[in-house]
Amino acid sequence: MLSALRLRLAGMMFFEYAAWGAWMPILSGTLNDRHVPALYIGYVYGAFWLGNLISPFVGGQLADRKLASQHFIAICNLLAAVAAFWMSVQTDKLMLVIGMFIWSLFFTPCLGITNSITLQQIDKEKIHQGTKLTESERERVFSILRMCGTAGWIVAAFVLYGFSLLIHSNVQGYHGPIPEMMLCGIYCVVMALHSLTLPNTPPNKDLKNDPMAFREAFGLFRSVPGFSIFMFISFFAATEFMFFYNLSAQFLESLNIQHIWVPIDKSISQIMEVVALGVLLPLWLPKKGMRWCLLVGSFAWPLRYVIFAIGKPVWLVVLSLALHGFGYAFVIIVQQLYMDRVSPKDIRGSAQSLLNIITLGAGNVAGSILCGVVQGHFTVNGQVNWVPVFLIPAVTTLACAFAYMYTFRDSDVQKAALLQEQAAG
Repeated sequence: MLSALRLRLAGMMFFEYAAWGAWMPILSGTLNDRHVPALYIGYVYGAFWLGNLISPFVGGQLADRKLASQHFIAICNLLAAVAAFWMSVQTDKLMLVIGMFIWSLFFTPCLGITNSITLQQIDKEKIHQGTKLTESERERVFSILRMCGTAGWIVAAFVLYGFSLLIHSNVQGYHGPIPEMMLCGIYCVVMALHSLTLPNTPPNKDLKNDPMAFREAFGLFRSVPGFSIFMFISFFAATEFMFFYNLSAQFLESLNIQHIWVPIDKSISQIMEVVALGVLLPLWLPKKGMRWCLLVGSFAWPLRYVIFAIGKPVWLVVLSLALHGFGYAFVIIVQQLYMDRVSPKDIRGSAQSLLNIITLGAGNVAGSILCGVVQGHFTVNGQVNWVPVFLIPAVTTLACAFAYMYTFRDSDVQKAALLQEQAAG
């Protein structure tokens, strides 16, 4: 795992997710402290997920057919940096929404493309060495490299604390430039520069392939057994992520946790995710299969929401944040590995983008709006009744967990992967 190639891939994951982790855990708390209405906080987060709905297919198409992937993410991150710096000085609630939307248009395509680059380069490295990784070995390497992205998210929380002090930001985040967006812009610049050191991952120019890669990605609904049901459940599961992403910072502050400490407390989620990605998932996935891992992860989420709804003791609420990281590793990462297994090699960038569009895009846009409406409905005289707010996603995520249990089959995944190998051979 210490090869020069894998170190560069690890750095790519680290900086990509550090840019996201700089603002995601705390921005809703900052905006709430600046008296931005709950509905508009939902719109700001929804604008990010709307970018996931619009731009990833364009990114997947460019990376699969037109432009080397490392050049694509370098350009996108430079443009994202400009958008982040601009958003950091906005005070109007509508401009905050627009700023987040512009940032997301450039940043979100890179999430799927970094996965695609990593998986392709792992394959190339072993072929160059005259060997070939088994699926379980390949997924173990990917899981560990992806763990570096989670490490970047954790580091961003601690760096934000020091960065806020360095620029003399208001400790409670009440006024002045938004430090988390300024730090996000810095990480995007670093990511763009680091992208230029990555190995070449050129587009597929085989004329026998469909020039419109995204069209082939949509064909997975028709050709892969159980694919439509899997994506349908994943969409509904994604709508409930927003009750954690959008509301947890405000919720923790309501428990008298200081604003500046919220990102550090929330890093418990990512610490658990590191353990899950670096140790548990590589150990359990080859032995138990994708279905078992999906179930373990998806049942962790409703348990966390139930603890949030109870709301005490505070130490248990804080510790329950680990359930989010555990669930993320065993659901979101398994979803990404599933897409890689069932899709042809020449459209894997577009296939990862398809997953992002349905979950991080459509699912999270709907979820952001929903949680804003739910929070507003259960807010009286500025006080949120958190019990019903969190019981709603608890019920929905539990339903999704049971849906995975009764519909997902490892045999369908193996059958689809075998068909793709036969077609490629």
